[in-house]
Parts: sequence; C-alpha cells; structure tokens
Amino acid sequence: MLSRVADSICWLARYMERAENISRLLLSTQDLLLDAGAEAADVTQFWEPLLLATGDDAAYATLYPAITGIGVAEFLTLREENPNSMINSVRAARENARTVRDQISDELWECVNSLRLFLESQDARAMLLHQPAAFYERVLLSSYQFQGIAGSTTPRGEIWHFLCLGMMLERADKVSRLLDTCSAVSTEMTPHPGSRPLRWAALLRSCSAWHALHTISARLDPVKIIEFLMINETFPRSFEYCVTEVHRTLEALCLSLPASAEMHKPARLAGRLAADLRYSTVDEILAAGLHDFIDDFQTRLNMIGTAVFETFVLYAENAPAAEDPLVPPASWQPGAWHHAAELDVQTQQQQQ
Repeated sequence: MLSRVADSICWLARYMERAENISRLLLSTQDLLLDAGAEAADVTQFWEPLLLATGDDAAYATLYPAITGIGVAEFLTLREENPNSMINSVRAARENARTVRDQISDELWECVNSLRLFLESQDARAMLLHQPAAFYERVLLSSYQFQGIAGSTTPRGEIWHFLCLGMMLERADKVSRLLDTCSAVSTEMTPHPGSRPLRWAALLRSCSAWHALHTISARLDPVKIIEFLMINETFPRSFEYCVTEVHRTLEALCLSLPASAEMHKPARLAGRLAADLRYSTVDEILAAGLHDFIDDFQTRLNMIGTAVFETFVLYAENAPAAEDPLVPPASWQPGAWHHAAELDVQTQQQQQ
C-alpha cells in the first residue's frame, strides 16, 4: 500500500471518530443540565469542561465574549473558524475519503459524503438551534453507520487495519480527555444514599458505558467508574481495550515490514502501554494522581501516533536501502559465475 493511502485511511477514521466524540460530549452535557435542575443556574461550570477537554478554550475566548451553552455548541459543531469543530472534522474525513476513493467501498464513501452535506445545510443549523439533541443523535447515527459499513464491506487487509488503527487511537485519546474533566472531582461518595453523582453519570453516558457498568456494579461509585473506563479489558471504549486493539493492529501491519528495530517501533510502544494498563490497579492509578496518569497516557499515545507516521508514511526514508540489481552483492567474488558454469558442465557430463 502507498504511504499516502495508509495515511489518508487512518485519518479518515480518526476524523469520523472525532466528530462522534464531539456529539457524545455535547449530548451528555445537555442531559447533565436537565438532571442538575436548579444547580444548572451557573452554566459555566457545565460548559467550560467541554472546552478544556477538547483543548479549545483559548480559541473560544477569541470568538465569544462569555461561555454559554449556545456558544459552546456552535463553536464545537458548525463554527468554521474552529479547526477542530465537527464540520471541519467531517470535511477533513471526506477529503481523505476522496483521495482514496478507489480503495474504499461506495457505501462507505456515500456515508461520509452524506454527513458532510448534512452539516453544510441550513437544516443542520436549524436543527442545532431548535433541536440540539436530534442534531447530535443524527451525527452519532452517521458515525455508527460508518463503523458498520466499514466492518461489513472492507476486506481484512491493510485498509481495514489502518481504519481500526485510526479509530482506536482517536477513541483512546478522546475518552481520556473526557475522564480528565472529572479528575478534579472528588471520588468520595456522599453519605446520603440517594445522592446522584451527576458529573460521573454524565461521563458514563458520554462513553455509552451506563448500562455496561450497571451489569457489574449497581452503584455509581466514582472509583468503579474510573476502573471501568481505564482498565476494563472488555468494554470497547476503555483505555486498555483501545490500546490493546492498537497493539494487535500494529503487530499485523508490521508482519510485512523488514526486521529492522525502527520499523517495529510503533508496535513496541503500543505493547508497552497495553502491558502497563493490563497490570495496573485503580488504587495505583489514584495514588499516582488521576490527572498525572492521564497526562502520561496522552503523551504516550502521541508517541505512538508519531511512530506510526514515521514508520508507515515516511517508510521510504526509514526502510533499509534495497540492493542495486546492477551491482554485485557483497558476497560475490570475481569468477564465481564462471566457476558455477563449469560445475554445471561437469555435472551434465557425469549424467551422460
């Protein structure tokens, strides 16, 4: 596969996953405001964490005078001046899909292009203003369709591996950012048995983990939530699951690479991170500091992403130089060819 094709396939999946996570974040925050009731009078405490999670708080401040629900929603979805907005992410996904149009199925292309057309329409702006929940769910449905179509129409070869790689890298990064918004929230449960840890509940909903967690724990214990989202090996949005899938995908991709140590660097980095998560406990994570642990996790994810780019996109610069077919190999000695020819003649005479 050409390196540019691999890069475009990977980023196609990453941008679609990014748009999905923005929808999840906004939808869960809207639900959180409804649950909070009178506590939602100060909207800043609910919307500012979204900007911090996406890292766009400074960019938002240059465009809006104050933090409001309408402003944050517009900024993260349809604001073209925000390079990380939903519409710009889907446009980037569509452009990457266009460059590899001959490598993906027609259905996958139509899914990405249809979402881009919807986000650029007046209907989308009207829906965001009057029916924001329906808008977010529409984007989520398109993302689910993208994943389902990719899974049912893509051969399990290099294209599939790069789709999975991009999706899992982006998912691990975004879930870690979501969890980091709660790193300053106390993990101590209030003594009142009927209390509702609203922010932790919103975190679960944003990761579609509400029902999954309730199958193993009836109570919304923040420590259990942290453990489930970070080191559960079966939940498809947990840190451990995503990184393990990244490692498996990289192992499959590296089978076709030379045995050079540098060529296998992404798989080694992912394997170490997966092993660290697999053998960590939630008590060790909390003792080290949840924010510091997540910060280190994001740094290591970035290192894996950089190594993937250097290995698969800059492959020609890193791969060992191929031997020139016109230049004799180092083991070749003058007269060796003539000696081999003489042996062939002698063998033929003995057979006669």
